[in-house]
Amino acid sequence: MMKTRIFTTIGILALIIPALLLGGWFTYLLMASIFIFGGFEFLRLSEGYKQWPSIIPYICVLSMCLIVWVPAQLHIALIGLLILFYLSIPIFTERFRVENAFTCISYTIFFYVIATAFLSIYHTNPLFIWFIIIATYFCDTGAYFSGMMFGKHKLIPKISPKKTVEGAVGGWFIGFLASFLFGYFFLNKVYMTSSMSIVSIFIASLLLPITGQIGDLAFSAIKRNYGIKDFSSLLPGHGGVLDRLDSLLFNIVCFYFILVGINL
Repeated sequence: MMKTRIFTTIGILALIIPALLLGGWFTYLLMASIFIFGGFEFLRLSEGYKQWPSIIPYICVLSMCLIVWVPAQLHIALIGLLILFYLSIPIFTERFRVENAFTCISYTIFFYVIATAFLSIYHTNPLFIWFIIIATYFCDTGAYFSGMMFGKHKLIPKISPKKTVEGAVGGWFIGFLASFLFGYFFLNKVYMTSSMSIVSIFIASLLLPITGQIGDLAFSAIKRNYGIKDFSSLLPGHGGVLDRLDSLLFNIVCFYFILVGINL
């Protein structure tokens, strides 16, 4: 199991690192992959998904890819049209109910917010994305090993039985330390076009390991609510795209809030 996770992780990094380094269409293709595979995982949660008209899921994921590529002035208009479209479908078929429409609307808004935040952060300074990744996955790794070595007290057993208070604290400390050091040496530079003050780096390093763990627990609660272990089996040893990106998705939005707050 561990070997499978390691090999899958190497494969994921082999796709993500070049896309982030090269930018442009490579980054958009990476985002499109997340919209598509993560989108199908999201939509499958909806009751009666297998009875939907087969074209609906494809309209959802492909329209999401289209929205982020068109001029920003059209975003709200296109999202508004999609909302009206999804709410209208139950009029014409019983295979797609009103609650299914709200699933599609939730998918569109959720992934649009993430895409907008990601692109804004990336275009401001690509190193900010690496900062978020370090804060997220160093925390994740630190929590795993801290829980394995010191874990005694359950964190929230109803949602995630294996997570412990000791693991959460250890993960937070490792995530904070790693991201703060990265930010101090690579983001706190006055000669950079877009840098962060040491205070902003400290605040982000302090908060992201916490919000990342909340994101992990939030997605665990979703899976428990729907009675599934993983969102899919796309990534051997890791589950699905949403299983692997749960904390990161939360942290992208939270970092964007911090970044916007700095410029107010």
